[in-house]
Amino acid sequence: MTPQKIRIGVAGLGAVAQSVHLPLIQRRWDLFELAAVADLSAQNGAAVGDQFGVGPEHVYPTLGEMLDAEQLDGVVLLTSGSHGGPALEALRHGVAVFCEKPLAFSLAEIDQLLEAEEAAGKPQLLLAYMKEYDPAVLALRDRLPDASEIRYVNVEVLHPSGPSQLAFANLHPAARDVDPAVIAELVAGDRAVIAHALGDEVAAARGDLYANVVLGSLIHDISLVRALVGPIATVDDVNLWAEQDAPGSIEVSGTITENARVHLHWHYMADYPHYRETVTIHHTKGSLELEFTVPYLLNAPTELRVVSKTANGNSHELVSSVDEAFEAELVAFHRMVTEGVKPPTRAEHGRLDVLTGQRIMSVLADKDGLTIGGEAARLS
Repeated sequence: MTPQKIRIGVAGLGAVAQSVHLPLIQRRWDLFELAAVADLSAQNGAAVGDQFGVGPEHVYPTLGEMLDAEQLDGVVLLTSGSHGGPALEALRHGVAVFCEKPLAFSLAEIDQLLEAEEAAGKPQLLLAYMKEYDPAVLALRDRLPDASEIRYVNVEVLHPSGPSQLAFANLHPAARDVDPAVIAELVAGDRAVIAHALGDEVAAARGDLYANVVLGSLIHDISLVRALVGPIATVDDVNLWAEQDAPGSIEVSGTITENARVHLHWHYMADYPHYRETVTIHHTKGSLELEFTVPYLLNAPTELRVVSKTANGNSHELVSSVDEAFEAELVAFHRMVTEGVKPPTRAEHGRLDVLTGQRIMSVLADKDGLTIGGEAARLS
């Protein structure tokens, strides 16, 4: 049977749109019709729209104008900042949402999304945690022992500058035609939401770290740990250093269960040779390790290395696949829209991860001598 093609719009035409999502939407012509795009920059909208076959009459400055003018089945939300407000706007238009991280900066935003989805009576939001669709991740999950046998989970991220990761992508030049007043209004809105989440004092001192690192990057590993072995139950310690190389390095330690601990290590080093990310799970009978490559490089395999015990020694197994995780989550979005199939990554999972992010900020605030407020103050 020929699959039903759905009409989608893409909001936000920056690096991840140009290097990942738009090429994959074009590749999956059998599932998607790219009907419209939206970007604050008219220059960027015109250039990217033309590249991907969207006529100027279907290029819009805002998500709202695109939703009002077009008959869409879904939107791919790739704008910067919190996606809580834009996602809610789409859901209230009856349009399904494929939402890149961060889902939101506050629990209140996510609760509104959950209410809107419940009112719709069907799954309407896929949270784009691409790692949870990675074939190596799925292979690891299939090899996991009983939870009682897991002892330690270690995550290490070595993060060079964005431009160095995207040198291969031949992106359109950065747009410079957006009204500064519009940008200022959006930034002020996000800052208000962060203050609601963390309180004014922590938001002023550490708001950028919360938005750009904890919820903007580390959230992928927080979510992956949750999906594989369960949510981080406690955050015991947080260290932040090398801030002269902003944003520096952050280390988070905590527990998953009484017998299993977790460490997250995230390091921004602009001139590091290449992006590197490893997730290692040690259990009583062996180890499982994932090594991810540059997030924006399509069909570059994640490797799963499995160490297990044999009768006279040990066995080493390497698992990899060129199947693309970003493509798999787009297919899951199509199934959600056309068949009502719940995707594996949803708003309720995003809520758990933002809770963990707020716990991280609460522990860090205490070490900094800052007073945590807002939603995070009610978690302790």
